[in-house]
Amino acid sequence: MRNLLLILIVIPTWFFHSSFFLADDPDFPEKKVAKVINRIWKDKSVEIQRYNIEDAYGGGKYFMLTDEADTLGYLYVGRVNSCRQGGCAINNEDAELPFEFFDYFLITDKNAKVEKIKIFNYQATHGHEVMSTGWLRQFKGYGGERKLKYGKDIEAISGATISAKALNLDVQFIVGNLKDNY
Repeated sequence: MRNLLLILIVIPTWFFHSSFFLADDPDFPEKKVAKVINRIWKDKSVEIQRYNIEDAYGGGKYFMLTDEADTLGYLYVGRVNSCRQGGCAINNEDAELPFEFFDYFLITDKNAKVEKIKIFNYQATHGHEVMSTGWLRQFKGYGGERKLKYGKDIEAISGATISAKALNLDVQFIVGNLKDNY
């Protein structure tokens, strides 16, 4: 009886606190972001300020990167949904099932051209290849001038098609949103 009571308390508590099942806003990875910012703007004292942009799409967080009065660039921290939990073959219209996801941040220059993308929390069961620094480097310099075609402009990844396509679309949306609002 005691074990049953323990199970009835522990499992719902774990389920409630598990980020795999609750896809809320991603945590802000301050140390990782600061490290990347320091590599990009070595001689600057960069401040991170919340930047309020209407984002009908995702719910990620936008920030302005400044040095005194100058805008250096922008930071976006967000979440990309990939397959439904349980596999990609599951019907995506089933609203009861949560998505697998990954969290990432994107840093741009002041003209909204991508400087760096880093995936910091990958919860999906497949497609880990999108975390590769070499693959993510393809987005550097992208400024929304054109659509990025997966498989042509952005290298396709076998085994990570859904995650790679989802990130490709998200980057295009975020850069476009920044360009429309800076």
